[in-house]
Amino acid sequence: MLLYILTIGIAMILVFLGNYFWFPADMSLLKIILLDVMLPFLIVAWDGISATLIRHALPNKWFTKDVKFHHVSKAECKFYELLGIKYWKDHVLELGMFTSFSKKTVADPNDPAYVERFIMECNYGVQVHLWNLILAFVLPLFFPHDIAMRFILPAAITNAILSILPTMILRYNVPRLHRLLVVLEKKAARKANANEAQKPSAEPAPAE
Repeated sequence: MLLYILTIGIAMILVFLGNYFWFPADMSLLKIILLDVMLPFLIVAWDGISATLIRHALPNKWFTKDVKFHHVSKAECKFYELLGIKYWKDHVLELGMFTSFSKKTVADPNDPAYVERFIMECNYGVQVHLWNLILAFVLPLFFPHDIAMRFILPAAITNAILSILPTMILRYNVPRLHRLLVVLEKKAARKANANEAQKPSAEPAPAE
């Protein structure tokens, strides 16, 4: 959360300085401040709308654990580790409030059905963040050119940075969830076989 607040705060300061001092806009100080303050609320609202539409419009079967499109290679995970993901991943905001499923921690690591759902929600999350990144650059089309270039475009770039980070975290976590699911499924299979072996035979005992 702190990382998000710092990134947004720095972006707002830079937008203000750019429009008031470095490349003065033909606007009053009050208008510059109001537009600058509006940016985070505009982007969050836009992201929330797109996240809700993606989550409810696309079928679950596109995001299950077996869809190869969502599989993550070892090389990709190594790349994230080179970027130091282990040190900063816990400081990135998780947007479970848009999907009604928190992906911050695995709440029930012993339930295969829960872990499988967790994988699906991670795959959904990746798509949500990627589309948030793309669709934010559509926003400038709805504003006058001067406002779009001076305010909305910098906000879209900031949003892209903040969308890439959780996308990498979700992608990094998916292979670990797959491995956990395999272990749980093997345990469940062994338990089922043991229970089957302990069942009394239905055949009558031979007469003496």
